[in-house]
Amino acid sequence: MNPVILVLIMITFWLTPAQNTQASPLPDLIQQTRFIAYTPRSFSIAGGKVTTATEAAIRKDLTLLQPSFNGLITYSATSGLEAIPQIAHELAYRAVILGIWDPLSATEINNVIHAAKKYPALVTAVIIGNEGLYTKRYLPQDVQKAGQRIKKECPTLAITTSEPFFLYFEKEYSQFFNSHDLLMPNIHPIFEKWFTASTPTRQGVDMVIQMAEKFKPTYNKPILIKETGLPSGPQDQGFSPERQALFWLELLKRFPFSPNQSLACFEAFDAPWKPQEMAATLPGHHTSEAFWGFFTQDGKGKQVIDSLPRL
Repeated sequence: MNPVILVLIMITFWLTPAQNTQASPLPDLIQQTRFIAYTPRSFSIAGGKVTTATEAAIRKDLTLLQPSFNGLITYSATSGLEAIPQIAHELAYRAVILGIWDPLSATEINNVIHAAKKYPALVTAVIIGNEGLYTKRYLPQDVQKAGQRIKKECPTLAITTSEPFFLYFEKEYSQFFNSHDLLMPNIHPIFEKWFTASTPTRQGVDMVIQMAEKFKPTYNKPILIKETGLPSGPQDQGFSPERQALFWLELLKRFPFSPNQSLACFEAFDAPWKPQEMAATLPGHHTSEAFWGFFTQDGKGKQVIDSLPRL
């Protein structure tokens, strides 16, 4: 069968509720939404200095994404990103999951509360922090305190955080993750020691599916994988737009979507500023971090986006 037809079949299933399984189902709005992780192209960080995203640029981004995605996952609620909910509402997006980069930021917390109250049918969940326990940017109690504040103001808003998958299976964190409404881990095959320039994409897909299954006996909670995939470069590390597209074709064909298990696409746009910024805080080479986008930084769709049907 033509691989594009297979993806069409799987996307149809992706947007259709499946039969009941063990865990409590994801909220319908999350379960039936095709999410893309989104950082505005007009936002960047260089030498610790933030360039604020503009509303006009965000509107341009969301208009470009809209034919293929109807849900957004963000990483922060400040530096211009607080405008995303209003623009997404005006463009009739189905759902937005808001991110808070710094759980200690009163500004981000207040912006999320404001958006959730103003657009309750749109803002479905909040991710308090992104890989900050792993990088030791903050503590579990910082996430919990922010969650308690948000729940007090917005009782129906789903609360979660996001960390690399392996942290969820460390005993010291089990109670912490169990306190959340859903799980949104990051599962990246390329960061595993066995993954090389010549590793078949199928093996990466196998890992994502196996890890999703591993969560079930440990957590009786719905799971929405926030980050996975392959970057489209650099070529000297064995990455290419063709390999990225093959990964997503295979993953969408085989991933066991259900009422309590789904995944988001990662990510919307290439970010050339990321490698240098990450190198300032994390050891190792980060050149691939510039190439995760389904679109290039100038807004050109890659092969992977051409494989997805319009909504």
